[in-house]
Amino acid sequence: MDIFTALSQPIFQALIILTGIAGLGVSTYLHYQKKTSVEGMACPMDGSCEDVITSKYSKFLGFDVEVLGLLYYSVVIASYSIYLMTAQTLPSWFVLGVIASSALAVMFSAYLTFIQGFTLKMWCTWCLVSAALCGIIMVLAVPASAVGLGALMAENALIIGVAGVILAAIGLGTSLSYDFLFLNFLRDFKMSGSQAEVLDTLNNLTWAALGGVLLTSLGLYLAGHFSPAESTTLLTVLGVIIVNGAIYNLKVSQEIIGIKFSRNSEKPKSRQDRAYRRAAFMMASISIVSWAALFILKTVEIIAPTSYFLTAYAGLIGIAGVSGLVLEKVYDLRAKDSLPEWSPLH
Repeated sequence: MDIFTALSQPIFQALIILTGIAGLGVSTYLHYQKKTSVEGMACPMDGSCEDVITSKYSKFLGFDVEVLGLLYYSVVIASYSIYLMTAQTLPSWFVLGVIASSALAVMFSAYLTFIQGFTLKMWCTWCLVSAALCGIIMVLAVPASAVGLGALMAENALIIGVAGVILAAIGLGTSLSYDFLFLNFLRDFKMSGSQAEVLDTLNNLTWAALGGVLLTSLGLYLAGHFSPAESTTLLTVLGVIIVNGAIYNLKVSQEIIGIKFSRNSEKPKSRQDRAYRRAAFMMASISIVSWAALFILKTVEIIAPTSYFLTAYAGLIGIAGVSGLVLEKVYDLRAKDSLPEWSPLH
């Protein structure tokens, strides 16, 4: 370590502490306004802070988003205060945890920004400020570390790999649970608001697992554990999961609230309603196939060429999509009591 690096590290660490204090202030303000009265809340740049912080997306896994921000910035301030005083004696796992938490905060901020821009179509200026502060902390975290990033990942590759497998298993489990509950909730051929909230919670857990998988995969890549072919395969599967989940969050999740199959005595659902219902069935099926493929990639060494695996994966996605359409049609016929008497699908 040269003299410049030794001198600059405390500066970066001090900057991170100051940034964390600013983030703590923003999160405290948002939480105070939300729990007292958001009427007249200051929101620079003509934003819609009140609407955003009181929307259904202001909670994640049952926790207020600003409370998660309070916890994160508090950890940042405490960690880097310790870091500033004893940087040379900190174990590598501590450094890894600090950097990982910063990376997760950036991913989570990107997710919330996506929700604001594409789902709510409203902006909370203070939320954007918090997202920017998370980004600044992430940028400063690397030069503030006492070890090289690649060397750090290589040293902890086993821990990162095991964490990636566990997170992939969680993602697959939540995807299966989502599909099971989705079909179970539709036994009476309609979806209530409370049932949709349960599905949203599972969807949030799936996104959390996805963020962890992305982070651990990046760590293994920096450690040099992925060949170009493995990287291509992994990125393809992750890309499908992200796009599939993003479209669901963007529109479909809003439309399945109150989803209902028409009975013989009722007016048929509109084409648009049917389209969203079909999309929900298809995306649920594609999610399971994609998470299963991801879990296989994380646990089994693929000997076959990348093209073979991706071709098989594409075929399974097609089958999953068709299966979702067929299942939706079966539910539709059951609701209308139009299945033949001999059919076992009653």
